[in-house]
Amino acid sequence: MNSKITILLLLLACSSVKANNGVFETSYRLGDDAVPDAYDIWLKPYLLATDGTRRFTFDGEVNITLHSTRASIREITLHKNLIEINGAWLYNSSIVGGGLIKSFDNDDLTYNETTHKLTVHLGDQQISNNNYTLRFKYTGQIRDGLQGFFRANYTDSSGNEKWIGLTQSQRIDARTIFPCFDEPAFKATFRLQLSRPTQYNVVFNSKLLDSIPDGDGRALDRFAATPPMSTYLFAFIVSEFAKRGSEDLKIITRAEYINKTDFAYQVSEQAIKAYDEYTQLPYKQLGLTIMQKAGSPKFPYNGMENWGLVIYSDDVLVNEPGYTDGWSNKEYTISIIVHETAHMWFGDSVTFAWWSYFWLNEAFARYYQYFMAHKLYPEYQLDQQFVVNQIHLIFGIDAVNSTQPMTSPETEIQNPIEIGYKFSSIAYAKGASILRMIANLMGVDNFDTAIRAYLKEFHLKNTVPDDFFKHLKRYWPSTPAVDLDQFFYDWTSQAGFPVLFVNVTAEHTIKLTQSRFLLDSSDGSDSTLSYIIPITYASDTDPNFDDLTARFYLSRNSEMTFHTEKPNKWIIFNLQQSNYYRVFYDNTTLLQIQKALLASQHSGIPPTNRAQLVDDLFNFARVAMLDYDRVFEFMEYLAHETEYLPWNAMFSNLPRVSQRLTVQQHKHLISYLSDIMAKVYKHLGFGRSNDTVLDIYNRNKVISWACMYHLFDCGKQAQQVFDAFKTAGNKPTPDFRETLYCSAARDGTMSYYKTLNDWFDNEKLPSEKQKLIRAMGCTRSFYEFHYAKILSGNLTSEYAVMGITPMYAQNPENVDVVFALISNTIEKLAERIGGWSNAANVISDITNYFTTLEQKKKLDDFVANKGDLFGGSVSKLLDAVKTVEMNLKWAEDRLPKLLHYLESRNAAGISSFAAVLIIVVSIIHVLL
Repeated sequence: MNSKITILLLLLACSSVKANNGVFETSYRLGDDAVPDAYDIWLKPYLLATDGTRRFTFDGEVNITLHSTRASIREITLHKNLIEINGAWLYNSSIVGGGLIKSFDNDDLTYNETTHKLTVHLGDQQISNNNYTLRFKYTGQIRDGLQGFFRANYTDSSGNEKWIGLTQSQRIDARTIFPCFDEPAFKATFRLQLSRPTQYNVVFNSKLLDSIPDGDGRALDRFAATPPMSTYLFAFIVSEFAKRGSEDLKIITRAEYINKTDFAYQVSEQAIKAYDEYTQLPYKQLGLTIMQKAGSPKFPYNGMENWGLVIYSDDVLVNEPGYTDGWSNKEYTISIIVHETAHMWFGDSVTFAWWSYFWLNEAFARYYQYFMAHKLYPEYQLDQQFVVNQIHLIFGIDAVNSTQPMTSPETEIQNPIEIGYKFSSIAYAKGASILRMIANLMGVDNFDTAIRAYLKEFHLKNTVPDDFFKHLKRYWPSTPAVDLDQFFYDWTSQAGFPVLFVNVTAEHTIKLTQSRFLLDSSDGSDSTLSYIIPITYASDTDPNFDDLTARFYLSRNSEMTFHTEKPNKWIIFNLQQSNYYRVFYDNTTLLQIQKALLASQHSGIPPTNRAQLVDDLFNFARVAMLDYDRVFEFMEYLAHETEYLPWNAMFSNLPRVSQRLTVQQHKHLISYLSDIMAKVYKHLGFGRSNDTVLDIYNRNKVISWACMYHLFDCGKQAQQVFDAFKTAGNKPTPDFRETLYCSAARDGTMSYYKTLNDWFDNEKLPSEKQKLIRAMGCTRSFYEFHYAKILSGNLTSEYAVMGITPMYAQNPENVDVVFALISNTIEKLAERIGGWSNAANVISDITNYFTTLEQKKKLDDFVANKGDLFGGSVSKLLDAVKTVEMNLKWAEDRLPKLLHYLESRNAAGISSFAAVLIIVVSIIHVLL
C-alpha cells in the first residue's frame, strides 16, 4: 500500500471520526466499553527553587481499576492532556496480587491532540466482563495558568515569597493531572498519595490517613478514598497554609489570615447544619465526613465545589474586623459559602449526566445561595434582592440571539468550546429564576419535598432533567390544570422569555396575550417562541401579594379574556416578579398603577413589584414599545420612594439614557433627578443609626448619583464627612468607603487627592487599593495630575486601567478633555497598560460616552491617524466607530420626546407638575 495513503488512514483512525450525512465529524465523547471504578494516584510535585530545572513539574503514577461492559474489547480509550506518558501496563484485578496482562510500548498507544483521547490498543489480549487495572507512569507541568495542577505565589507577613500548588479540574482539566475518563458520568473513587517537601502540607478531598518519610527532605501523605464522584471534583493543595477548626470542619489559609476567618467559619457551620436539616440527608452520610474550606491568592472563580475540599479566592474567607467586614463584604462571604456548600448535595452527590444539563448543578446552588442564605441571615433580605440581582440581570442576556436554553441537546455540546458555552449566566441566574418560579407555583413545601425525594433517589448517581421533573410532577398540585411536560419544556428547553400584554377592555374584563421579548427583533432570534405562562395578580379589591401560586395558566400561542369579581382601581400581574416574564399594561391601566404608587404606602404594592415596574418600563422604552417620556413621567412617583429595590432598578437602567445626553442636555436630567431624589437623599443622608442593610446599599447609589450631578451640595457634605474621619484618624465603613472617597475627591482640593494617593501607596490589600485608585480617578479638576500618575509607571497595568475609567464615567463634562489626554499619549499608554489590545479597549469604552457629531469626528480622525499602530486590534476601533454612529442615531430617534418632556416639566416646576399629574390620573380613574 502507498505509504502516504497508509499515513492518511492512520491519521483518520486516530482522530475518532464519525460519519454524519457523508460529512466526517470529530467525536469527543468516550464510549462505555470500559468503565472506571477507582483511581489510585501518586504524585510528586517539585515546587522549591532547589529543584532546579525540575521546578514546577511533577511525576505521576495512576492505577485505574475498571471493568469492561462487553464480552470482548480490544482497546481502552480515555483522556489525557499536557502530560507525557512514560509507561503503561494492564493487570487482571481478579487475580490475587494482580496478574500482568500486557506491558504497552509506544506503538500500542495512540493519541489525538484535538479530542485528548488516549487509546490503549490491547492487540491479541482481549478483555471481557472482568475487573482490570490500567497503570500509567507520566510527567507533567505545574502550570502558570488557572487550570489543572497550577501554581500561585504570595508574599507572607515577613516579606517572603511563597509558592503553592493547587488544582482546578473543572471543566475538563483532571486529564491534565492524570489519565482518566474525564466525563461527569464516569463516577469513581479516588485515593491520593502525594510526596511533598517536609515544610509543606497537603489537603485532599478526603481525610489524611498517615504521613511517612519519603527521603530527600520529603514526606509522603496518604489519603482515604473518596466516595464515587466525577473527575472534575478531584482537588488538592500543596502549601504552607495554616488550619483552624475540628475534624468535621476546617478552614485552611495563609497563617496571617487564619485569625480573620471567624465569620467564614461561622457561616460554614450554619450552612452545613441548615442543609442537613433541609435535605434530611446529613452531609456526613453523603460519603465524606470532613469538610475543608481553603483559600487561595490566585483562583479562577469565587469558589469551586470540590467534594470535601472547597477552594475559594482568599477574599471570600478573610474578613478583617473594621476594615473589610462591611455588610456587602459579609453578604459576599455568605453567598459564596452557601452556594458552594449546596453543591455537596446538588452536583457532588447528585451530578448531571452530561455538560448539556449543567444547570442541574448551578441553578440549585444559585437558588439556595439566596433562599437558604435568607433563612440564615434574613437581615440581608436576599429573597427580595434576588429580583434585582438575578432576574433583572438575566433578562438582558436572555433577550438576544446569543442566548441559549437551559437544557441543550447532548449532540450540540461535545467539544471543549461547546462545553464552555454551557458555563453561562443562563445555567446560574436563569436556572435559579426558573426554580424559584416552580417552587412558588407548586408551593414551597411541595417543592422541598420533591427536592428531598430527588436527592435520595439519585444519591451518588447522574441525572438528566426528566429525573428531576419526575419528582416535581409527583408533588405538583392538581389545580389549576397545566400540561407539566410542556411547561417544563417551554422554560428549560426553549431560550428566552415572554412579555405578557395586559389590556383592561371593560370595567373588570381583562385580555391577556403574549409574545417573546427581544432587545433586537432583527438579530436572528426566533420571535415565534411562546410559553405556558402562570398568571398571578393582585388588585385594590384583592391585595394579597403573598400567594404566589397560579390562579390559572395562559396557554402558548393563545389569548385569554377573563373577568375579575369586582371592578378594580388598579391591578398588578406577576406578583413579587416570581414568574419569569415581563408585563406590559395598556396606558390606562398603567396610569391607574401610577396613581396607586402615589397613594399612601404605595397602596401596599411591595418593593419587588415596584422594582419590576421600573425595570419593565425602561426596557419597553429601550425596544420602542413605548416612549421614554412616558417612562420618565411614570418615574415621578419615585419622589415618594425610599426603598432600595425600585431605586436600584432606576439607577441600573438610567445610564442607557444619561450616557446618550449631551452636556447641555444633562441640565434637564439634573433638574429632574433633583426633584425625584430629594426625599430619598434626605431620608438616607450620609448615615443613620437605624439603617437596614438595604438602606446602606441604597445610600451608595443615591450619594453616587447626587454627587456626580452636584445635587443638594452633596460634594461639600461628602468633604465634611471625609474630613471628620481623617481628623479622627479613622476611615469610613467598608460599605461606604469608595462612595465617600469618590464624592469628596470629585470637587475637592488637591489635598483630598493627595490623601487618597498616600493611602493608596501605603495600602496592602488589593481590594482596598482598587477602591482608592478608582476614587482618585473621580477628581474633576486634577485629572491631568491623575493621568500623569497613571503614565508614570508606578502602577500595575490593572490599576492603571482601573484609574482611567472614573475620569470620564464619573464626570460626564470631562469626556472631551480625557479623550484628548488619551489620544495624545496613546503610544505611551499602550506600553503602560500591556499593549495595543488593552489600549483599544480603553478607547472603545470612553467613546461609549460620545454624544455629538464633533466627538465622532475626533474618533474618526484618531482612527485615521493612529489606527495603524493598533495592528489587529484596529478592529476594536472600527467597532467603536460603528457603535458611536448607532448611539447617535438612537439618541436622534428615541430621545426628542423625552427632552421635550423634561424641558416642559422643569419649566413648569415639579410641585405644580406633580399636582397636575395627580389630577389627570384622578380624572381618568373617575371616567373609568
